[in-house]
Amino acid sequence: MSEQFPEFFVRLDTFSSAVWYRTKKARYRLEGTRCTACGEIFFPPRTGLICPHCHERAMEPYECAHTGEIVVTAPDDMGFPAWGYGDALPRYLVIVRLDDGIHVMADVIDVDDPDRVAAGARVQMVLRKHRREDTGAWVYGYRFVLV
Repeated sequence: MSEQFPEFFVRLDTFSSAVWYRTKKARYRLEGTRCTACGEIFFPPRTGLICPHCHERAMEPYECAHTGEIVVTAPDDMGFPAWGYGDALPRYLVIVRLDDGIHVMADVIDVDDPDRVAAGARVQMVLRKHRREDTGAWVYGYRFVLV
């Protein structure tokens, strides 16, 4: 028997300055890693780790494709914006299959027609402001726009 929970569960993030610094290329340039032995691509990056496919330790930086298509979409219109997202309602959360096969989850922004945000729609990555840190500095990251 499944229970329904009417209340909204907030995802809690923990902050680590070391992880934040190591992943900034992934956030700003959509950079992952590629195994030089078998060619498998990973996002987020797997630096210093062993490739699960060929068991080699031969990773190199790889810039993922910046275009792709929407696989799944979920409009987020809870009636109030999530912390740090301003008044941008509704948010369109999507999973995008990039042209190189990597799947990423992000927002689609600058939507003029909500019906266009659907599976199969082509999107392109853009770098935009996400939110402000506690220090007042802006946090940037990738989002997608319809093409």
